Amino acid sequence: MQRSASPLFLGTALAVIAGWSISAFSDAPARVKGYFCGAKSEQVAYMQRLAAGDSEEIAANTVNKSAGKQTCAYFLPADAIPVKDQVVMSGGLVFKVQSFVFLPEKVERWTGTYFGSMHSKSKYGDI
Repeated sequence: MQRSASPLFLGTALAVIAGWSISAFSDAPARVKGYFCGAKSEQVAYMQRLAAGDSEEIAANTVNKSAGKQTCAYFLPADAIPVKDQVVMSGGLVFKVQSFVFLPEKVERWTGTYFGSMHSKSKYGDI
């Protein structure tokens, strides 16, 4: 007797294989807080400053001055719908950026995490 996989199992397996979680497809708002920027490029610039050793406030101010507007700021806990997750490599650094649509304004803002560097401090011959 041969068993066939259930449609729910296949859907879950395909979602995991594609690198997405089932919750990524949900329109349910999440409670978020922290530093958010108005554009993905500004969020990457913000995270580059963090990776360089700046504090969150200094990094946000540096990006805001460069953009000529208040684009990066700290948000108190607010309801937002997760929209996109992307991995970005910039200047040898690896970041995960996420966009959220804040409610009730329906404005998209970006946040992210610094993963690490693609640069090696050891020379190949030292390994």
